[in-house]
Amino acid sequence: MPSRYRGTTFGSQMFAEGTTLLIYMSLPRAFPEIKTKNLILRRLVPQDRKAIFMLRNDKEVNRFIRRDIMNSETEGLAFIEKIWSNGDRGPDVFWAICLNTQPDPIGSVCLWNFSEDQKLAELGYELFPVFQGRGLMSEAVKAVLDYAFNHLKLTTIEAYTHKDNIPSKKMLVKFQFRHVPDKMDTDNENIEVYSLQLPK
Repeated sequence: MPSRYRGTTFGSQMFAEGTTLLIYMSLPRAFPEIKTKNLILRRLVPQDRKAIFMLRNDKEVNRFIRRDIMNSETEGLAFIEKIWSNGDRGPDVFWAICLNTQPDPIGSVCLWNFSEDQKLAELGYELFPVFQGRGLMSEAVKAVLDYAFNHLKLTTIEAYTHKDNIPSKKMLVKFQFRHVPDKMDTDNENIEVYSLQLPK
C-alpha cells in the first residue's frame, strides 16, 4: 500500500462480486477502503485539498447544491480535517473517489446523517463533469450500498437530490430508490427525497 495512505491493512472481505473491501487503521479509527473494477474509494488525505477546493467551486458540480464556495486550498484542507473529526467521533464515512490508474480524486461519495440507532443514513455524492456519463458514479454508489447493507447493517438509505437533477434521479431509480413525496427538505423546497430499503 502506498505510504501516502498512512495505514496498515488488518483485514479484507469480499462482499460483492468484483468488489473488495479493505479495512485500514488510519488515525484513531479503522477506515474502509473499497476497490472496484475501475475505482478506489479511500479516505481523504491532506494532498486532496486542491481537488476538494475545485469540486466545491465547480459551477456544474454545484448547480443543484446550496453551499458556500471555498476561497482557497487552505479551506479545502480545513474541510478534510473536519471530515476526519466527524468520522472519528461518529459513524460518518466520506470517501474520495479515485480511478485505479491515478491517485487524485475525481469526486466523492459519503454516508452521513445517521439515525440515532444507526439503521438509516443519507447518501451523498459528487463527480467532476469530465468524468460524468461514464458509469463511474454508479460503480461507486453500488459499492457503497453493498458496504452499507452488508457491513454497516443499515436498513434504510436516503438521498436528497434537486428536482431538476435528472441524471442523479435516474441513477437513484436504477438502484431501486423510491421517491418519498411526503418527505421534504425544510431547507430547500426544490429537493426531493429518495429512499432505499434493505433488500429482502
